[in-house]
Amino acid sequence: MPAKGLLFCLTLFLLVGCGGISDAPDRRVVTGTVTLDGAPLEGGVIRFRPQPEGPIAAGKIRDGKYEVTNKGGVPLGKQRVEIKGAPILPEDTSGMSLGQIDAATKPAIPIPDQYHKNSELEADIEAGSEPLVLNFDLKK
Repeated sequence: MPAKGLLFCLTLFLLVGCGGISDAPDRRVVTGTVTLDGAPLEGGVIRFRPQPEGPIAAGKIRDGKYEVTNKGGVPLGKQRVEIKGAPILPEDTSGMSLGQIDAATKPAIPIPDQYHKNSELEADIEAGSEPLVLNFDLKK
């Protein structure tokens, strides 16, 4: 009889541990383009900050395109969007010294504060099975 009780407890423990309720928010993959005065932003970072709070989702911008897929994408709901320029590393750095990499790295393109530090950009992420396409055309 004790073996049946132990087996029951072990089974219950495994079921609760494997299928428990998650605190993680529902998410959606977000993709799109970022341009600055009509030209693709060569390199940068885009961040989605849930309002009023929650886990931040981010992605790299390369040649004006981005995709946020980590952990399933961006949490659903209202987001403050922050876009910042970042240095652009060479595509292939194999065989390059640190000095060569540094010389080949393009500096970050400055982005006005209204798009990152004091961002006024917003997005509402709704549930869906397909990636949500959000394009941003920034002006200097």
